Amino acid sequence: MFLILSLAPIIRLSASWNNFIINYKKEVYGKGSQTWQIASYNNNWVYFANKNGLLQFDGSSWGIFPLNNGSDVRSVLPSSSKKRIYVGGINEFGYFEPDERGKLVYHCMADSVKKPIRSIGNIWRIYENDNILYWQADGVVLKCLNGMYTLISADSKIDCSNLVNGILYIGTNKGVRILIGNTFFPLPGAKALDTKRIRGIVPYKKGVIIATAYDGLYYWDGKVLVPFITGIEAFMSQNEIFSIASSKNLIALGTVHMGLIMINTSTMQIKYFNENNGLQNNTVLSLGFDCRENLWAGLDNGIDYICMNSPLSNLYSYPYSYGAGYSAILSNNYLYLGTNRGLYYTHYPVSLSDKVINISQVPQSSGQVWDLSKVGNDVFCLHDRGIFLVKGETMERIGTISGVWNCKAMINNPEKVLLGMYDGIYLMQKEQGEWKPKKKLEGMNESAENFEIESDHVLWLHNNDNGLLRIDFDLANFRVKQIKYYGKEKGLPSNKNVYVNKIANKIYFTTPKGIYKYNAASDVVELSPEMSNLLPGTKSYLKLYQYGNSILSLSKGEVDIASLDKYKHRKGKTFFSIEHPSIELVSGFEKLVPLSESEVIIPNDYGFALLKVPSKNTPLLRPAVHIRAVYLTYPSDSLIYSDNFLGKNYVPEIPYYRNSIRFDYNLFSFTHGEEASFRYRFKDQKDWSDYTSSLTKEFSNLAEGEYTFQVEAVFADGTSTIDEFKFVILPPWYRSSVAYLFYFILFLFFLWYLYRWDDLRVKRKKQQAVLEKDRELFQKEKEFEKENARKEHQIMELEKEKLEYDLQHKSQEMANLMINFVRKNEMLTEIKHELFKVISTLKGENTKQPKQMLMVVSSKIDSNIQSDEVLKRIEEQFDLIHNNFMKRLSEKHPDLSTNERMMCAYLKMNLSSKEIAPLLNISLRGVETIRYRLRKKFELERDESLIDYLTNKL
Repeated sequence: MFLILSLAPIIRLSASWNNFIINYKKEVYGKGSQTWQIASYNNNWVYFANKNGLLQFDGSSWGIFPLNNGSDVRSVLPSSSKKRIYVGGINEFGYFEPDERGKLVYHCMADSVKKPIRSIGNIWRIYENDNILYWQADGVVLKCLNGMYTLISADSKIDCSNLVNGILYIGTNKGVRILIGNTFFPLPGAKALDTKRIRGIVPYKKGVIIATAYDGLYYWDGKVLVPFITGIEAFMSQNEIFSIASSKNLIALGTVHMGLIMINTSTMQIKYFNENNGLQNNTVLSLGFDCRENLWAGLDNGIDYICMNSPLSNLYSYPYSYGAGYSAILSNNYLYLGTNRGLYYTHYPVSLSDKVINISQVPQSSGQVWDLSKVGNDVFCLHDRGIFLVKGETMERIGTISGVWNCKAMINNPEKVLLGMYDGIYLMQKEQGEWKPKKKLEGMNESAENFEIESDHVLWLHNNDNGLLRIDFDLANFRVKQIKYYGKEKGLPSNKNVYVNKIANKIYFTTPKGIYKYNAASDVVELSPEMSNLLPGTKSYLKLYQYGNSILSLSKGEVDIASLDKYKHRKGKTFFSIEHPSIELVSGFEKLVPLSESEVIIPNDYGFALLKVPSKNTPLLRPAVHIRAVYLTYPSDSLIYSDNFLGKNYVPEIPYYRNSIRFDYNLFSFTHGEEASFRYRFKDQKDWSDYTSSLTKEFSNLAEGEYTFQVEAVFADGTSTIDEFKFVILPPWYRSSVAYLFYFILFLFFLWYLYRWDDLRVKRKKQQAVLEKDRELFQKEKEFEKENARKEHQIMELEKEKLEYDLQHKSQEMANLMINFVRKNEMLTEIKHELFKVISTLKGENTKQPKQMLMVVSSKIDSNIQSDEVLKRIEEQFDLIHNNFMKRLSEKHPDLSTNERMMCAYLKMNLSSKEIAPLLNISLRGVETIRYRLRKKFELERDESLIDYLTNKL
């Protein structure tokens, strides 16, 4: 039984191909290499505990939010009850909440605890149970109840943990423990795990599955521990399990060396994901299922998204690529793959393992393969070099023709085949068991890439050069009898992008505006109502295919499957989106290859995808549109709103001068598998904009008022989703409420001013009359004062004249006094000389007394000549007349002698040297000598005048 269980997973490997993996390199989300935990919040938001901080992803944009201390974020828990995102780092824990503008803001909880409790190292997991929070660190668990913190030691290193049905399990280096109250107890019946390294615990049935690093999985049902056999125990032991996640019947195991393993516990199907089939890195640090049951993988370098819940899977991916897919066909347990590099094959069902898929090239097939076709039991490869017959793992060329697009067997004779060539149509016929090209159709040289046979003598062909052709030909002679052209004038909506299809032996034409058919009665091409009802209406179609009783239609980004028996509207239809980053149809060669009622191969630019039709027609879960961000764009971009996991928004009031606003919107789609068109409007407008694929809309110069911007995403099946954002443009400052209040106050002030102005005007008139009288009085007073001033001036002039006259009189008196004084001295001098003559004549003894008497008279004469009082009085009179001239002269030149001082006075009086000599009782030469001494004492230059110095500078 163990051998059967071991082989069972290998047998089940072929159930489907590789799930698509979307790679997100670390450069996309902030260059943080390691991602330690992954958790989702509803269908739209995913959070990652990353080396650089908390990562947020909404399907289109990433955000990064670091912790206060800048440490790695080790754990994350989105809480739907508290509406928070709890995070844990290194000695740091708290939560993020959106602020009013939607931006996530960190609130530190570690600051509220004491340092010994806070210093607990790495916080690897966070759990919430009712009102209790658990923070699992390296060796302890911090329990928070109603704001009270309790530190619970595990007495060993904690490697992993999980909260299952309200019970906290921890995996330690001494086995598995469970928390009861505030104490950890060993897991009952699980002593076998005490020596094993525990890497993860997930819920399963009535108990838990415990993953070990090297010893596989164990199941504990609440009482007994038993090995959980998967058949890949050797693989797990060799590659070391590091992480685990579960969702319903799926268990994902991340390894250190070989990517991850997916185990379906219902079917025991095993799937491998590693670098061989699309994973960026083989070391998987963390795993997390989202609400759509797709799997996120946090790698040692990068983040990958594995589309588990998608009906699409792929055969191979870069770097193990075999070229762009053009066609495929299944024959004798061989799946043949036609690519631009040649013809390849693999065995079917495809065998998948942890290794690269086994795909081999058919020898001598290198080059462009256009199509693969099966006629009877023969498989044809339509190649750029010609047509080849495929036999098992080899092929052989038929004839020497080259450039074959495709081939179609004649309706009533399958041993005759028409070949669509680069330059027309050839007939190939089977003779004696061998196929041989026979003849080219005469009269037709068009490229026959797209044609179908209506009957033994009619075929339809289309190319973009000449449009749609109906060719009537003679099969026996293989020549054209008639060619008719059908374009817009014959009913087609367009001459280009028309494909000819054959369904239930009828010819249909797929166009950008629906499916058309030929009306032989009116010889026109018209819309086919039955096909429009059978398929989703009159939209753009590329190709139609029939497999059994089903019809498949291929549109850009969508595959529709319907039953030919059900023509009622929207009955028996299934819609599948094939919009995917790793699926891009080869332009001009879009194709489907049905393998069965439930499997369809889709050749594409990246290889081959497999569409697996679910057994039940489950309704599609359409992603919601959301306004991701709102920016003000003037004078520079500034973010005013970010969408957030709570959908919390506000109504911003935007200043009028910044009334240019941009909206960024997108779908909440992690697989990018939805084709949608967008339109927008303001809510008060009736009409929507035209459909667009743009993900941004900007408005400028908006008028003031309240606005509600709406954006609608419309999907291919007609369903839609809407999001909206309200905002207010404030009026300009001159039209604001404050401005109007100011205008009102200004108006009241203006009225008051008018009243005051009128009152002042009346008063001013009264005052003006008074002022006129005052002005007249003032004028009269001014004239009177002027007259008085004139009279006073006359009086002053008279007084000045009188003073000048008095001064002149005084000067004259002074001069006269001086002259008289000089004359008196002259007379006294003459008398003295005469006395001396008389004295000289007296001789004898009796003359002594007379001589004495004459000498007394002479001395009296000398005293009169040299009288200082007279001189002093003269100086005083001189100072009085000449403004203290003598006093100033003495102060400035105190070293002057009496004669020098008198000399200065005489010069001041403009006396000549002849007049001065007798006054000083010296000769004329003596006067000149005194003048010389004065110039020297006054330090006058040769060109300076002594009289000018005494008159103006002293």
